[in-house]
Amino acid sequence: MSSNYFLGFDGGGTTLRGCLIDDTGEVLAVSSHPPASFPKLKEKIGEPVAALAHELQARAGLPLGPAKAAGFCSTGVGRPAEREIVQRALREQNIADTIIAESDFMAAHAGAFSGGPGIIVNAGTGVFGFGRTASGENIRVGGWGYLLGDEGSGFAMAQAALIAALKDWDGRGAKTFLRQIFEKHFNVTSIELIISQIYSADFDRGKFAELAPLVIEAAGNGDAIAHEIVRHNGRELGHLVRAAAHRGQWNFPIPLALIGNLFRRHDLLLPAFWEVLDAKQFNLIVPRFESVVGAALLGILATGMSLPNDFLNNVEKSWQARTP
Repeated sequence: MSSNYFLGFDGGGTTLRGCLIDDTGEVLAVSSHPPASFPKLKEKIGEPVAALAHELQARAGLPLGPAKAAGFCSTGVGRPAEREIVQRALREQNIADTIIAESDFMAAHAGAFSGGPGIIVNAGTGVFGFGRTASGENIRVGGWGYLLGDEGSGFAMAQAALIAALKDWDGRGAKTFLRQIFEKHFNVTSIELIISQIYSADFDRGKFAELAPLVIEAAGNGDAIAHEIVRHNGRELGHLVRAAAHRGQWNFPIPLALIGNLFRRHDLLLPAFWEVLDAKQFNLIVPRFESVVGAALLGILATGMSLPNDFLNNVEKSWQARTP
């Protein structure tokens, strides 16, 4: 017999987050574990998720046992075969009677709009756009990874800036303060000496993306090359939204949420972002919930339950109390 509560899990690249919500919308527990993303763990994903589920139950003072439903979302779980692998792994751990596995953009969207319609753009290490219309049509734009196009991402911004700095050094490009910024960051006397670090085995996409704030800072301080890179990124993010808007049947204005670390400097990104959009078609909102709550909401919806306002209001109030 399952208990009348729901679990949500967000398997991000930096942490595995989980939450436990009861049938009144009360958030009973929130916790985080080391990263456990599907692309790295595949069939073994059930073990860390089950361990986090047990911790959440203990924090909430509940006995171990299956929840009514659980939603797990992670990068790389966007196709049927991958979803089945995750669902099978979690069923083997008996964490819930109903289990749903979806990509990270589904959790981000469900959290931002409480399961309702709208478009999100998530700009962090990678980037994706995702929309869901009032009729339930899902529209995915971008998110194809750095080999096939992460235009507008932190990775793309940092890569373009590093290339510009190296072009400055060898005389193929304009002078840019990015060169000195990267020399200081990598602790080298000349920019060409960063190559051994860039091509080392542990310098992955995440390490690239960590350089993006340096580019944005340089743009804010007046560096023309950095400013053009940031402007290009902003326009690419706008193109994601424009594509999603053109592909669906929408009621205007379309709710729009901007998610991810790059939007922390929206003062620099948004002017270029709006260059490619008709601002009158959109209603810019603050995401209501984080992705981990969105994952739980997807699990609830998978049982056939609805998300009434009093339930969502209680989730919001109790979430804020637990995560000040």
